[in-house]
Amino acid sequence: MDIEKIKNDPRMPKHIGLIIDGNGRWAKKRGLIRSIGHRYGFDNLQDQIEFIQDLGIKNLSIYCFSNENWNRPKDEVDYLMQLFDEMLDKYKKEYMDRDIRINISGNMDDKRIPENVRKKAKEIMELTKHKTGFILNPCINYGGRQEILRAVNEILESGEKDIGITKFERHLYTADMLPLDFIIRTSGECRLSNFLPWQSTYSEFYFPKKHWPAFTKKDIIKALKVFMSRNRRFGAIKG
Repeated sequence: MDIEKIKNDPRMPKHIGLIIDGNGRWAKKRGLIRSIGHRYGFDNLQDQIEFIQDLGIKNLSIYCFSNENWNRPKDEVDYLMQLFDEMLDKYKKEYMDRDIRINISGNMDDKRIPENVRKKAKEIMELTKHKTGFILNPCINYGGRQEILRAVNEILESGEKDIGITKFERHLYTADMLPLDFIIRTSGECRLSNFLPWQSTYSEFYFPKKHWPAFTKKDIIKALKVFMSRNRRFGAIKG
């Protein structure tokens, strides 16, 4: 992998979105229970976060748990919450040392989320709010339509008038983040599933068939090369 060449390419995306799909299917193919797939996916995610930051990308949004995921079996949901709890504990110092700001998108006041996870999530956002090297945006208990409704209600409550795009975006979870350039969804599914619909208006999409636990650094590089090969016009005409 010619990482330095890619890293210095001006066409590199500044903000990537990851829909880390296929953990359960990856486990099932190997005769394992779904929670094992989530564990492998979680461990792979930590490696990829560091790799993506080292490539010089500034923002990373990750679809970790949607509003609809509450409909999954209780034991699976409980295990995912356990993984979030572990992430917030285990990697807190590393995020601080690596100049990473944690910006969690989603309703973290929801009482269905264990109290310890809600508390740690708010603590790590407060601890890292002044970090400037990289923004890591885990989307937990998140839904894009719900985010838009939340923003609308905030605007109504504030009494603001004559709201344009820029003002509206200040009420989104991603208010301090760069535009979302590139979305990668693993496992071959070709849909957003309510992931950052407002932010993805001009995003490029990439749908590799590999399940997330098997998605490697080489696959990240391959995806980035695909992104950089595209002609992004934003509604204009370019040669």
